[in-house]
Amino acid sequence: MIWKTKTHRFSATICQHTGKTCPALARLARSMVDALDQAGPATTSDFEIEGSSDLTHCSDGCHARFRASQSQVRVYCGADPDTDSETLDRYADLMFGTDASGLPSAAMTSLPCAMLEASVIAPRKPAPAELQLSA
Repeated sequence: MIWKTKTHRFSATICQHTGKTCPALARLARSMVDALDQAGPATTSDFEIEGSSDLTHCSDGCHARFRASQSQVRVYCGADPDTDSETLDRYADLMFGTDASGLPSAAMTSLPCAMLEASVIAPRKPAPAELQLSA
């Protein structure tokens, strides 16, 4: 599922337990985007946070791992705790990215049951004055 706000593009996979997108996962990602926006004036452009949370509103009680920066938030539900963040990011690149990439099949012993990515939407540049309509 894909949706947008004024500032971010959200992409989510279907939960392997429920067969639907996870509202708890979407709420967590939206809260993280809001928190990063609030922290923006007090942080530098390379600020990043990584951690985990229990999704208490999830019917299966999933545990989610996240990695967030000013430009992107990624959340992985049900990810193996032994899987390193770089491998999870490479897997998310396969799912959400547009560039051709690969990941060895042995890199992950179990896949996350659901994932979500929120990316900042780049502001549009105004058209040059000569291309703008005038009254």
